Amino acid sequence: MLSTHLLRLTCRAVPARAHLSLSALKPAVYAIQSEEEFKSKVLGGSKPVVVDFSATWCGPCKMLTPRLEAAVAATEDAVDLAIVDIDDFSDLALEHDVSAVPTVIGVKNGAIVDRFVGLIDEDRLGSFIGKLKE
Repeated sequence: MLSTHLLRLTCRAVPARAHLSLSALKPAVYAIQSEEEFKSKVLGGSKPVVVDFSATWCGPCKMLTPRLEAAVAATEDAVDLAIVDIDDFSDLALEHDVSAVPTVIGVKNGAIVDRFVGLIDEDRLGSFIGKLKE
């Protein structure tokens, strides 16, 4: 009986006519699962993409990825973020001249427009994202 009472309270907390959308809060961030996905979403996609080449064991990568997610979210769905684990996709890393992590490339219309290695300050990160939105 208590659980039914809690359920009724929970249902009343949000009016029936309220429309909640969580899609606006979530940027297009995805982990690359295959080389084919990389080719279709990053190189062949319709939106510019920030590609974060990183590794689970990389400390700077763990610091950079949330900053990239926030910067991409600020573009209001104009730019996507693709995360590539170099341990899973070493061939992709080699193809894109990744010699250290984190390495980040900006891809627009299938071409690399900018890249950086390591951690960068907020101004440079904003400039990097801005090049993709132009």
